[in-house]
Amino acid sequence: TMTAAAAAKEDAPVPPTGQAEAFEQARVAVARALDKKSKKQGKRKSSVKSFASATRLCVELPVADDSDGALVAMASATVGREGATEATCIFGRASAAALARATPGVEYEVVSIDEAWPPAMACERDGIIALVGVAAEDADKAARKSRAGEGRPIVAVNVEWEHDGDGGVNFDQMRTGEPTELEAFTNSFVVVYSFLPLSIQIGWGGNLEGAVFKCVRGGAPAGSPWRIMVKEGAKFDQVGAMQRRPQQSDIEAALYNSMAAKSPVNKGVGFFREGVQGLFNKKK
Repeated sequence: TMTAAAAAKEDAPVPPTGQAEAFEQARVAVARALDKKSKKQGKRKSSVKSFASATRLCVELPVADDSDGALVAMASATVGREGATEATCIFGRASAAALARATPGVEYEVVSIDEAWPPAMACERDGIIALVGVAAEDADKAARKSRAGEGRPIVAVNVEWEHDGDGGVNFDQMRTGEPTELEAFTNSFVVVYSFLPLSIQIGWGGNLEGAVFKCVRGGAPAGSPWRIMVKEGAKFDQVGAMQRRPQQSDIEAALYNSMAAKSPVNKGVGFFREGVQGLFNKKK
């Protein structure tokens, strides 16, 4: 008989095989999270505004580069076609915003992080506000724009500031004293989708593909673990799972234990990471 843990692992979301699939998984995760929030709002009509304003989700997508085209593709994928006319994408770079405006088929409102976007403009729509590729040093501007659109759901897409992705739970436990308004904002996001490819060096010149993967399909995001994966042949095998965002040391320990269990020779393994910048182990 299969144990509950094994059954959960068997039923867990499968990492994407390509960028298009990653984008679609992220879109579905966001849509389901927002659908769940809207149903709760219906039951708590007296506090709809305050409850909705607390909807802050985060997705972390794999991209081959940091180009304007990649940012526009991520924005369009996260917002999706349904509801795009009510959405606003705030880009961390003016050049990305310009490209989005020039891209055929883009129906969402396009704003650059440095452009004026007062509440009067923000309240013209009621869909998602996506913060796309916003740099850590512009987090205060993102906070101001989020306040302008208060009541609308905020989705951070590959933002570059450091946070645990748990809505501030770990930050609240670790901090001493009252947080600044900016700290409260940057730590308020809950990750509903993250796929971070890893390259793992083994032995003398060998490489393994790995990944950190979290995909919320429903229920509380905290109930969906961060999974540490290694690619075996054409598919990923899970070698570790954590309720919090894994740190570099957590990944190394999971990979080391997995490989050492397979062969004593692998105990001389060394690890390194490359790939998606700005998503993992960000330096403040």
